[in-house]
Amino acid sequence: MKEIGAYPIRQELLFIPAQLKRLNHIQHAFKCQYCSQRSLSDKIIKAAVPKAPLNHGLGSPSLIAHTLYQKYELKIPDYRQESDWKKMGLEVSRQMLNHWGLKSSEYYFKPLYDVLKQKLLNRPILHADETYYTVLESETIKTYYWVFLSGKHDRYGITLYHHDPHRSGQVALDFLGNYSGYLHCDMWQAYEQLPEATLVGCWAHVRRKFHEAMPQNASGKCIARQGLNYCNRMFCLEKAWESLDCQTRYQARKEELRPLMQEFFEWCRKNKATVFAWF
Repeated sequence: MKEIGAYPIRQELLFIPAQLKRLNHIQHAFKCQYCSQRSLSDKIIKAAVPKAPLNHGLGSPSLIAHTLYQKYELKIPDYRQESDWKKMGLEVSRQMLNHWGLKSSEYYFKPLYDVLKQKLLNRPILHADETYYTVLESETIKTYYWVFLSGKHDRYGITLYHHDPHRSGQVALDFLGNYSGYLHCDMWQAYEQLPEATLVGCWAHVRRKFHEAMPQNASGKCIARQGLNYCNRMFCLEKAWESLDCQTRYQARKEELRPLMQEFFEWCRKNKATVFAWF
């Protein structure tokens, strides 16, 4: 038979399982024969070898990086990783996996975090928020995660997380120090401890107060619904201007958003007995 053509019929994807390979680093030593013949001591030079990411362990950069990816991105805890690695022939304890994560953070991530923090504190506009997290599935033991990030329209965005057992103003003061720019936050009293920052209220939190106060099936005369509608109108304008450059957006805000905000604040003063009770 003579082949007269070939046609693609179907495609399929192959899965190639991960592999573990032992890489032996061998250091070569060299001796100068000429020096040895004319000197009482030998001149020995050792070749350079790649530095281990962590001392006294089998963890290579790729292996350690993969364990961190599994733990923090895929949410696979150390004890499950320990079992999976054992099936692949690697006897590594969960204590060692945890050690790799801690030391990698200390040696490599902490210096990077410090550099990013320094750059973040030089930005003219920052956002901040905090939320609690229950530890060990207990309803009584709480810890707090704080987030500090640069403005939305910065060319290079920076987002940093900070863990602390407390939600006090000292935490914000320790992190932000004498930051003197605009800080966009929910006006939690902790941020009032900052001596130099200019606090800017968050409209999302304002809107949430009206949403929480609005009963089900509220009519158009409901004060909470009216406040929510004001916020929605402002949010719609901002959404429409999202792709504009800063100067054009600023001009649009002066022409369209400012009158709407003035109307909103006048409405708040008119209904202050009800509205102010929600804040």
